[in-house]
Amino acid sequence: MRLLTYILVGAGAAIAVVALAVVLLDDGEQQTVAPQAETGQPAVVVAETAAPEGAGPATAGGAASTANDASAGSDAGEAAGTSDAAVPGSTSLVIIDLAQVKPDGNAVFAGKAPPFAEVTVFEGEIILGTTTADASGEWVIVPDKALGTGEHLVSVGAKTADGETEIAAQTLAIKVGESDDQRPLVALLPQTETAIPELLQSPDDAPDTAQQVVVADASGDTTEAVTVDDPEMPVAGPAIAPRSLSWQDDGRLTVSGASRGGVSVRVEAGDKAFGVADVGADGRWQVVGRVDASRAQRVMRFALADSDGRTVATYELPVATRDLSQGLDGSRLVIVQQGDALWRIAYRSYGEGIKYVDIVRRNAAAINDPDLIFPNQIFAIPK
Repeated sequence: MRLLTYILVGAGAAIAVVALAVVLLDDGEQQTVAPQAETGQPAVVVAETAAPEGAGPATAGGAASTANDASAGSDAGEAAGTSDAAVPGSTSLVIIDLAQVKPDGNAVFAGKAPPFAEVTVFEGEIILGTTTADASGEWVIVPDKALGTGEHLVSVGAKTADGETEIAAQTLAIKVGESDDQRPLVALLPQTETAIPELLQSPDDAPDTAQQVVVADASGDTTEAVTVDDPEMPVAGPAIAPRSLSWQDDGRLTVSGASRGGVSVRVEAGDKAFGVADVGADGRWQVVGRVDASRAQRVMRFALADSDGRTVATYELPVATRDLSQGLDGSRLVIVQQGDALWRIAYRSYGEGIKYVDIVRRNAAAINDPDLIFPNQIFAIPK
């Protein structure tokens, strides 16, 4: 008995020494999370589902280097096989309503989930924060660690009291700059080609009046208030984005894409009309026309119109005849969008991320570095 007492006292002393050492050695600086996109491991932490096989190459132009209204979807959502969010018919119960990041990398995330679900915000295999949604499903997470300089892909998942897990069908693309006075770029990337991403925060944005988001625990009692620039996600405006190209047997070119907030699409190729089409209920559209193959380059201009015929959104796509010629063998051509990665394009096309190597081989002349692809590049997808 006396020996057991000595052991317990000794163990307690050792713990106290370790705790004291942590306090004394702590330099007071906040820890940061390095970008995990480079590892290519979109691990589904909450759903405990393996990442897409062969995930590797980084995102197009980084996590979100420009404000183009086009993108691929959530890597975590694809890995878990979750349903589409932000598109008609979505059944996703995990929603991201707010994401704000300060120049120093400190962030606040908020949204909705099933009531009393355990919500986790994570990047790759690193958990940024967890909380419990309140009785109405509202949740807010303020990570203890700041996001480091670079490009991040952040996902959100939830686990209900019944043990059911779900990943939000959207991914947050965040780019933190090196300057202390530059506002990070934050974009909400949908998982599928039928939805348009939303730019939540841009380096060009002017700071808004500070407001507060109240964080409540599962019992509904207020636990803290978090100050953010704007607790409401900006209303998604009209947008249009071309997604793929394919040749028809009669020599005409089909351009497929997605849009939001309009009813018809008009396309010009260079200085000539290309074609018009109506927008489907799901936001998809296809325009068929002809291009002048004798020209080495042209800019295709896309205009989205509302029911009154007014242009509400536009998109410009530089297209080289050399790129178009890659599809003459029947290969589908994809247009790289903001936030895209080669493994994600491969996962959408083949169901296997590892097949990105086939895309690299097929487009060797255009891909110098698989970790560095750019918005508006056009790649052929091998059959």
